[in-house]
Amino acid sequence: MGWVMGYLRKAERRDADLLFQWVNEDLVRQNSFSTKEILYSEHIRWYEGILKRNDIKQYIYMVDNVPVGGVRITVTGEQAEIGYSICVENRCMGYGKEMLALLQKTVKEDFPQIKKLIAKVKPENVASQKTLEDVGYEKKYDVFEIEVDKVVECQEAIVSGGVLFLTNNPIALELYEWLEKCCVIYLYSERLFLQQVQKLRPYFIISFNYKYFIDEDVIQYMKGNIINLHISYLPWNRGASPNIWSFIDNTPKGVTIHQVDSGFDTGKILYQERCFFDIEKESFASAYQKLNHTIIELFKEKWEEIRSHQYMLSNQAKGGSCHTKKDLEELKSKIEFNWNENVKEFLIRYKKMQK
Repeated sequence: MGWVMGYLRKAERRDADLLFQWVNEDLVRQNSFSTKEILYSEHIRWYEGILKRNDIKQYIYMVDNVPVGGVRITVTGEQAEIGYSICVENRCMGYGKEMLALLQKTVKEDFPQIKKLIAKVKPENVASQKTLEDVGYEKKYDVFEIEVDKVVECQEAIVSGGVLFLTNNPIALELYEWLEKCCVIYLYSERLFLQQVQKLRPYFIISFNYKYFIDEDVIQYMKGNIINLHISYLPWNRGASPNIWSFIDNTPKGVTIHQVDSGFDTGKILYQERCFFDIEKESFASAYQKLNHTIIELFKEKWEEIRSHQYMLSNQAKGGSCHTKKDLEELKSKIEFNWNENVKEFLIRYKKMQK
């Protein structure tokens, strides 16, 4: 059984400025379904309104008498939709799980008619989805649900140390769950800031299908202990959608585990493995799955060497290639693209278009 670090209290008028600050944080807006910046006058008008309503309730999550997050419920009949967030400097510390666990008890006390809570999360916010599942929510189509009467244990908050795992892609969860059995590990899907890393103090950061650049100050702080799993045979196909471009450009295919530096997949290489495909039998989707499986298995095989720093670093060869998300968007604007299409059939169409 976990132990309670904090508590929930009902929001008051004095919390208006704090909530305004939180709701306009870049990370909060990126993960919200409405991403536009909110004006202060709009916020105050909205906030004053919800304080008077009986069907909406805002709570502030307190730890050591300091506000570190908030959760709001909107009641419709016997169910309520929740929206929650932890302030930037306290993310990835385990507080989200505890806050959601505390919410179960609070809702039962304040709204005894409510039988079910639901939450909506963007697909790329893998960490938030995992948090909901860890406290008992079940995914039903595009929402997560939990019965209010379900017993949810409060979670111990993370202190420091361990491995920080960065991803925005559910395909990476296989490796995350494997690492959970090997070490203390924390999952994160948002943009990373130095203050978070300094508070968490991980001994390793692993990036795998993570959409954000890692800031230079974080790279310097970690002193070479950030590695990226990239499904290309570097230096070929740095950047976005490497498996697609390796077929279009007819370049070497494979996977690479490399250090993160300030460049675009330019760091020194720990391990590589070549992959070979029969384009008559492969689709882009099947090749993508095989590349991810290969790099996950390579990582598992080498993990003990990685965690104990028993690997040899090598510089990437000169040359290579690089593609951006914009390159793929431009490609799709010129030719119909389907992930499940046979690779050879697509390349035939592509070459005809090039003539």
